[in-house]
Amino acid sequence: MTRFIATLMLPLLAGCGFVSYEDVSHEPEYSMYVGKQYKTKEDMQIYRISMERNYGPSPSIYEIVRSPGFGGSEALSRDDLPEGSVLQILAVKRCKDCYLDEEPRMHVVVRLASDRRFDDWEVQADMGLLSSHMQAIQQTDSRE
Repeated sequence: MTRFIATLMLPLLAGCGFVSYEDVSHEPEYSMYVGKQYKTKEDMQIYRISMERNYGPSPSIYEIVRSPGFGGSEALSRDDLPEGSVLQILAVKRCKDCYLDEEPRMHVVVRLASDRRFDDWEVQADMGLLSSHMQAIQQTDSRE
């Protein structure tokens, strides 16, 4: 019985750790996002998050989230990201080992065009924020 319970718990515990992502920017359903610019429709937060298991300062990423944000030992710093901040999509990534999620866990890697302070680490945002809390910026053809 103990083995049976342990076997059932293993996938659940695996989902509690760090997850890995694969770049899916080349796939047709996601390639249309790469290179597009968006601006935030509301004030947001940007967190520097430790990616070390013991929450050390390196390596880190930045994560854009809706206010009020979150707390925890993995959050190394927090800054405000004001409404109207412009970001450009560099890549689209999908979680490779999020087995318990009902839908794929997706995020985009971005460059903040409106704020260069965050260029030292990768900046990510949940892909769902693009449609719900950001607005695509229509880019004009420079040859016109």
